[in-house]
Amino acid sequence: MRALAAIGLSLAATSCSGAASQAGRVFTANWQNDGGKGIAAVHTAVGSAPLAPGPGLAVGVTKSGLSAALLDGKGSWKYAGKVDALPTISGDVVVLTTGGEVVALDARTGAKLWSVSSQGRSLRGAGDDGSTTVVSLGAPGGGRSLLLAVVRDGKVTLKLEPEPEIGTPAIQGGIAFVPWSNQYVSAVDVAAGSEAGRLLLREQVSHAVNVSGKLYFGELSLIAFDERIGQATAGGATRVTLPMRELPGKPAWFTDGATVQPKSGTARERIRLYARPDGAAIGGGRFAATYFRVVMGLGATDATLNWVVTADSDVLGGAAAKGGFAFCTASGQVLLRDETGGDAGSVSLGGEVSGCVVQAGSFALSTGKPPLPLAQQIARALEARSADMVVAQRFLLRELGALQDAFVTKVLIDLAENPRTSPLLLEDGRQLLAARRSGAEHMLEALSKHYDFLTDTVRPPPVGPLADALAAMNEKRGATLLAKHLNDPANSADDIQRAARALDKLADSSEADELKTFFALYRATADQKELVSAVISVARAIVRVGGDEGKRIVRDAARDPLTHPDIQAGLAPLVVPEPADKAAQQK
Repeated sequence: MRALAAIGLSLAATSCSGAASQAGRVFTANWQNDGGKGIAAVHTAVGSAPLAPGPGLAVGVTKSGLSAALLDGKGSWKYAGKVDALPTISGDVVVLTTGGEVVALDARTGAKLWSVSSQGRSLRGAGDDGSTTVVSLGAPGGGRSLLLAVVRDGKVTLKLEPEPEIGTPAIQGGIAFVPWSNQYVSAVDVAAGSEAGRLLLREQVSHAVNVSGKLYFGELSLIAFDERIGQATAGGATRVTLPMRELPGKPAWFTDGATVQPKSGTARERIRLYARPDGAAIGGGRFAATYFRVVMGLGATDATLNWVVTADSDVLGGAAAKGGFAFCTASGQVLLRDETGGDAGSVSLGGEVSGCVVQAGSFALSTGKPPLPLAQQIARALEARSADMVVAQRFLLRELGALQDAFVTKVLIDLAENPRTSPLLLEDGRQLLAARRSGAEHMLEALSKHYDFLTDTVRPPPVGPLADALAAMNEKRGATLLAKHLNDPANSADDIQRAARALDKLADSSEADELKTFFALYRATADQKELVSAVISVARAIVRVGGDEGKRIVRDAARDPLTHPDIQAGLAPLVVPEPADKAAQQK
């Protein structure tokens, strides 16, 4: 297999001229693992070379080209031209492909720095070290890799057409770092067109990225380009990872760097992770996960949910900065949130965008306004009525249910009463509500309402879950309200069954009349198993609280041939002998 790969690389190299002929020397499959010595030597040579972090910047794709805004609010610019892939920001440069050209723009002003032919390819990614830009290009469907190195005057100093798919490159001190084949990063001397060293990773790598002036390699996690880089193959490098947790949509930290990303944000761009590596840790102790309109702030060690932000439109891109995060939305607003989720302001791109990229660079956020309590943040996210939000909302609903705040009970009740609530959320909310052990006042208030179309009460309260919770709390104030719901035809059979079961525990003589009415109505007509069960539960309550009259009512029903057979069987253990029968038995 290695021989075949080498032949393929050789053929690819001979089809090019000049610098392109070096491709076979750079991306060879028959490379011998040197134990990290080569890449360690590269770090010694260029690891301390200056690498501009660049400004904090958001760049959105519009119908007419690009619209950009500095995150500090001190500048904005536009570029007119048909963009064919998502642009890249690296340091002080924005790179895009348009009209058959690769174009580089000044990140702060949007001024055109240079343009060269894209040779029919589209942008995969780019890196810049302040004097040279390296660009990875390919076909939207895959293949036809092209690596270019371009200096500020627009001169192409390196052009390679490797056979393997190459990922998003970076450059520092004249050395281009190019990921390929999901396991290698070749350190390419741009001036010589040869490989100066190679990094072998035992995990997926398709990105070399400049994060605030420091290089990292990876995709699922990141490896720092530092003095320990030579130990990467043996697992000894500085590795930055995010805690494992099942999150809505299974968001990724990075997309595949060897793929051309469409200019319009796909679902994958709307479902992402954002984190700022700081040595072997995550800066600020937080990372963020997006799911369409929702942003979740999570703990960097255990992925505990810390805060939730609900945007006015889908989040298409973002970045983790010092002190917080920046999130670019489809409406063209870039939301700034500090590490606690506090509102630190926003900047505008001037209109709607179809795709967006953000670089944190040297930008640092100020502390924002203190956020609302987490329960209220989640409640706002649950208000978004959109089918594509349900997956995230179910996750957030479970997080909400774990909070002890009494306000949570009100949120769950409101969700259950809202006729626009998704069926999946409705069922989840009812289950969580049944398990609540706080918020009794909210429960009682909800039970005081009944279905009434004329007063806009178009869905009954969640009687069954409330009954379960009140019974578990031994909250006897709920008995009278539950008894009234027994005879409300708007309630489901399941709700009635659960209310009856609660009344078996909570009812006293004050509820006797409502219990007797229900028993009289349903003991012969119950046509569902839930109603049969409810009648038997009510009978037990009547025997307990109804005195001699109550016992007589149940006894007579047990003997009446019109009583439902299943109910008769359930009543038999409850029947108390008449006083005369007791005297006869004693004789």
